[in-house]
Amino acid sequence: MRPSIPHTIRIAAPFGGRGAFIMNIAYLISAHTDAPQLKRLIDALHKDAEYFIHIDKKSDITKFTSIIKGENIHFVEDRENVRWGTIIEVFYQVELIEAALDYGKTFDRIFFLSGMDYPLWSNERITKYLESLGDKEILMGVDMTRPDTPEKQKDLYTTARPFYDVSFLSNKMNERLGILSRKILKALGSRKKLIMRNGWKLYKGSAWWCITPELARVIVDTFLENKAVAYYFIDSFGSAETFIQTVAFNTKFKSRCIEYDGPYPGLDALTPMHFIDYEPVIKVMDETDYDRLIKSDKMFTRKLLSGKSDKLVKLIENGRH
Repeated sequence: MRPSIPHTIRIAAPFGGRGAFIMNIAYLISAHTDAPQLKRLIDALHKDAEYFIHIDKKSDITKFTSIIKGENIHFVEDRENVRWGTIIEVFYQVELIEAALDYGKTFDRIFFLSGMDYPLWSNERITKYLESLGDKEILMGVDMTRPDTPEKQKDLYTTARPFYDVSFLSNKMNERLGILSRKILKALGSRKKLIMRNGWKLYKGSAWWCITPELARVIVDTFLENKAVAYYFIDSFGSAETFIQTVAFNTKFKSRCIEYDGPYPGLDALTPMHFIDYEPVIKVMDETDYDRLIKSDKMFTRKLLSGKSDKLVKLIENGRH
């Protein structure tokens, strides 16, 4: 049941202004493992924000619901059987955005996070920074149609990747069908274009961002109503990192977003909120990473893991408060 009194975040107005201001924040979080880590992420963030959470359908949701509770905690009922790099990730992105927009309260900001993230800034600093943005979006993207886009990246996004979700087949078999179809299409010379039929250019960024509800509504409406755009991403690679950026940078929101002026620089450079170490694979952070995390001045870090990152969390918390 929804609370009768809206949850708000109230802090002193910056610059000695008009007294207290109110900011409503929604955190959208995707998770599939490590329920204790998700709990400590939520516990660390704003107590009066609303949390909308998607748990991978393959995961035991009771491990999460048994320890993460509260009037402001909302586990979405329509759970997706997530397959990394496929359109399924856009499905749960849109479902979470819809849950926030339909909640019955107007949010000032909507975050998208992973359950393995953790804040490096204090909640007060996060709120003051959001207040200073006006209508700017914390969403970064790079134009993939640039002539200097690396060939490896072009190949990833011009290769059609048919998506199969045959109910009586396992995920592995559906993936094998997709791989076989991809190889056949590539051998036949079939390629996707980086410019869509409606003239929109493909943009790429990260799956972690903070946007206004106005942009969030356009993202949902585009996915549900603009079939030409939605269908383009069904057989695309990593659409969770391209669909939202493509919508934002091909509409009036482009001037409110952060465009990377150069060839594709790597995902860590396109993630304005998060510190991420991708070399050679994404690193699980521990206490030895503390100094570089703080020096990064990023709002969040990922990824953290219960048992391995516990000492790091204690160091971060001492600094945050």
